[in-house]
Amino acid sequence: MECLDFPVRPSTPPEYAKYRRSTTLAPGQRSSHYGIADDLKKMNLTSGTYGVQSDRGNGNAAELINHHQLTAMQRMNKEKAEKVYVGAAREPLGRSVDRGNHLPERFTIGNAPFGRPGPGETEKAKTIIWPEVSAEQIKGDEIYKRSHGNYAPGEQKSRNYNWYVDPVTTRFGVGGKNIALNGVSKDVAEVLTGAGETKSIINTKQVEDYRNMGDIVGKTKNLGQDSAARPFETAYGRSAASARAGGWSAAQVLKGQYTNKQQEQDHDLGKSITPGFRNISLEDRAYGCPSIRTDLPKGDPLKRSVSDSQNYGDDVPAQDLISPPAFSDMNLEPTSFQSLKDGQEIRNLFEKINVRLADDVFEAVFNDAGPSGNRVSINGFRSALNNYLDAVETGEEGQWRHERGLA
Repeated sequence: MECLDFPVRPSTPPEYAKYRRSTTLAPGQRSSHYGIADDLKKMNLTSGTYGVQSDRGNGNAAELINHHQLTAMQRMNKEKAEKVYVGAAREPLGRSVDRGNHLPERFTIGNAPFGRPGPGETEKAKTIIWPEVSAEQIKGDEIYKRSHGNYAPGEQKSRNYNWYVDPVTTRFGVGGKNIALNGVSKDVAEVLTGAGETKSIINTKQVEDYRNMGDIVGKTKNLGQDSAARPFETAYGRSAASARAGGWSAAQVLKGQYTNKQQEQDHDLGKSITPGFRNISLEDRAYGCPSIRTDLPKGDPLKRSVSDSQNYGDDVPAQDLISPPAFSDMNLEPTSFQSLKDGQEIRNLFEKINVRLADDVFEAVFNDAGPSGNRVSINGFRSALNNYLDAVETGEEGQWRHERGLA
């Protein structure tokens, strides 16, 4: 019993308890600074309340929100008292304003609608989607075509020439010798589309003139002064006096005249030339820690600590994190489908997905899966199985069996 009798734990002395967080932040107590903890007890400030307490009255919040229900006599007296107000008679609560207007019986008894029936009562939806074009609208469109050139999309522009032929159905020019589809000359078609691998590009003269007279990268601007006919090496202006006298030109000033020896890399590139800081060693060794620690034991990856930041060469690459392979959520690697397994393991795996084969069919598919004999991969067996299933689906199972000596 003495082993189960625990002594009472000594409490914190009062002069030190006011400094502890367990005392100042105790549940249900007022949080006070330790500087006034003794004053609260001496001056009895804990029981005092600042300000004057207001009178709560006899009603509660529910009575203030939900008014007291009036009796029938009280309601009649209230309505009688409010009849003195004009608004109470013209605008009764919960009803529309009664202006004393009496409507005909066809609106009160027959429920006839007010106003005039709209176009939706007489017009169909087809006329709304495809409205009829009146002669006035056609005449107005013709005026806009002459004044603004406002032609409809895909409409051929008409200048109202008095031709003796129809420009819509008439083809101009002389037909070629080799007539192709729709009466078009085969020679003209080759010119437009390009004969051979290179296709011709047909453009308007206005666009080509703008391109020829515009700014072209790497070429001088064509100002219409036959500059394109001059040699490419033609230089305009007068050469500098220093260049004529054998001095340096502007190009030599920008580029310089360095020899091949001067253009070579510095002899101390990638090396430390400060005495005492040179990593010179006669041994074949590398300084610093390698990125992949092959000098340390790997250990079991399943038991490795999360705080171990060393790279032992068996971590998942960044490619698998960005684009994970198939079945990675099932903890299956791509090599799992390529590892070799015996016949019983393969049969058990495929029977779990309801692929059950007869013994002779399984042996034939297993032999087609791989030339190794007694061990095949999942991918190899699946490819051979697909060939058998395709033969069954197309009705060639007999030929498949005959080729493997199963008929």
